[in-house]
Amino acid sequence: MSNRLDCIYNLIPKDSHGVADIGTDHGIIPVRLIQNGFSNTVVASDLRQSPLDKAIQAAEELNISDRINFLLTNGLQGIEKYDIDTIIIAGMGGETITSILDTDYWCCAPGYNLILQPMTQTHILRFWLTNNEFKITQELLVKDEDKIYNIMMVNYGVSPSYIDAELYTGKYEQIVENSLFSEYLDQMIHKFEIRVKGQSLSTHNTGNKNMNRVILKQLHDMKERFLHES
Repeated sequence: MSNRLDCIYNLIPKDSHGVADIGTDHGIIPVRLIQNGFSNTVVASDLRQSPLDKAIQAAEELNISDRINFLLTNGLQGIEKYDIDTIIIAGMGGETITSILDTDYWCCAPGYNLILQPMTQTHILRFWLTNNEFKITQELLVKDEDKIYNIMMVNYGVSPSYIDAELYTGKYEQIVENSLFSEYLDQMIHKFEIRVKGQSLSTHNTGNKNMNRVILKQLHDMKERFLHES
């Protein structure tokens, strides 16, 4: 299991009464749950038949396919009929995860745990979550094959406000203790320096240019705060 998937797996609450892995691909997390003695409901779903078949095959090889509910479905459609309280949506773009949650809003309710791991566009996902009755209760960074990934534990609730830069990095107070925070922050600063430099030569998209300058300034302020508190 990769560092990324291992981190996601370790976020699953020990007392969960059911886990659904959306976009399960090879079914790595559902299979590991059963192998490690999880006895409650496990759902492995995917939009495409081919990856779902691979998950089924992996479970059959270990003689545990009868312990996992395999479902060919789009997003969260049909998942609500199972007795689950933990939903994993990982390995997709932030816009895709946002679309899934926006389409099937039933999980925005007390008692559900969402473990979300966007591959790209984390700012889009964070913005949507914090404006749609979801609260990011935990932010993690994990490095896998030289890339740093964001992982979020999300629950129903009122979210604190985020400055623009925190939509990219995560809430400072939640993520600052992570050992990868400084490296990730430097990556974000470099990314926005390139954006601002490139846009300085353009006469278009003045609003975007101003926003990127604001975010870059906030990222530098965040770095100074981090260095001062370290």
